[in-house]
Amino acid sequence: MTAGAEGTHERRPLLGRAPAVALAAVLLSPPAIGASPEAQLERMVSALRTLSYEGTLVYLSDNRLEALRVLHRVDPDGRAHEQILTLNGPVRSLVRDHDQVTCELPDALPISVRRSGIAGDLLRSRVIDPEALGPLYLVHPLGSARVAGRQTEVIGVIPRDDLRYGYRFYLDAESGLPLKSDLMGEDPEPIEQIMFTSLNLLPTVPRGSPEGHELRAAAMPEPAARVDATAPVTDAPEQPAARHPSDWGFADLPAGFEVVLNDRWLDASGAMVEHMVVSDGLAALSVYVEGDTEEGLAGAARMGAIHALGRRVAGHQVTVVGEVPAKTIEATLDGLRYSGPQR
Repeated sequence: MTAGAEGTHERRPLLGRAPAVALAAVLLSPPAIGASPEAQLERMVSALRTLSYEGTLVYLSDNRLEALRVLHRVDPDGRAHEQILTLNGPVRSLVRDHDQVTCELPDALPISVRRSGIAGDLLRSRVIDPEALGPLYLVHPLGSARVAGRQTEVIGVIPRDDLRYGYRFYLDAESGLPLKSDLMGEDPEPIEQIMFTSLNLLPTVPRGSPEGHELRAAAMPEPAARVDATAPVTDAPEQPAARHPSDWGFADLPAGFEVVLNDRWLDASGAMVEHMVVSDGLAALSVYVEGDTEEGLAGAARMGAIHALGRRVAGHQVTVVGEVPAKTIEATLDGLRYSGPQR
C-alpha cells in the first residue's frame, strides 16, 4: 500500500504496497453466518493462502486513483503465482512466482528478486492472529455491505492507542475473501482504500499451467533479460552477506511491536546493508542501515499512509519507513542502538 520515500530511495523496498498481495485469497467454504468477528478474521487469514481468482481492483490514496488487473493462482502444494497489471497510466506490472518477485516498467530492464524465510511470507500476505491482536486492537462487527455485487460482512479493527492505524475489512460472505479494505487514521474518511470492482473465483491449477500466465501473455511480451538479486535493487545484482551477530538492536520499541526479521546483504559497491522488519502482528515497518553515504533521507517524508524518517546514527545512514503513524516511525528510530566498533 508503499511512498513518499520511494521517490527519494529508489533502492529501498517498502512493505505492503502491492494491493493484491495484501488482498490475497481464501479457500471457499460455507458462509460464516453468526460467526464472531475474531472467527471471521481467522477465516480471512485462512483465505489469504488458498483461493485462486482474477479480477479488477481500484486503489485510492491522496485523491489518486489506480485501477489494476489481478490474476492470482494457487498450486495444489499451496504456492502462489500472481501478476498485477496497471490499467491506467504507464504500463507497469508486478509478477510473483512463489519466492521470486519481478517488477516490469516501460522501457526498463525487469528486476527479479528472490525472497526466503520471513521476508517471503511478508510479501505473500500479512498473517493475522486475532487473539494476539487483542491487547492492541478492538475487533468488532460493523454490519454488512455489498462490494463488487457480492454480500460482505464488515469487520472493524480499531487501535487502542495512537501508534497504529485502524482497518475496515469487507469480507465476502461466501468465501471470506476481503473484497474491500479501508486504512483508517484519526479522521472519519479513510487514508487509503482498496476495493474489487469485479471478481471471478477460479479453480486451483497445477504449477506451470498455461492458465497461470495468461495475464502476462496478454499484457506484454516476455522480456529478453532479467536482473536477479538476493535483495531488492534497481541497478545491479547484490550478494548475500556473511552471517554474523548484528551490531544493531533496539533499547526500546513502540508498545506491541517486535523485530520479526533481521537480514543483511552487500550492495553493488560491496557495502553492508542491514534490514530489520518491526511488526505488531498487523502493521509493519522497515529499518534500513547503510554505511557512510550522502544519498540517504535526512528528516521526514510522507506519502499517504506511508511515513519515512532518515537520520545519521553512529556514522551510518538509517532510514525507517512504514504504513504507521509518524510518531511510531520516530519512536522506532529513537530506540535503535549500535554496539559495534566506533567509526
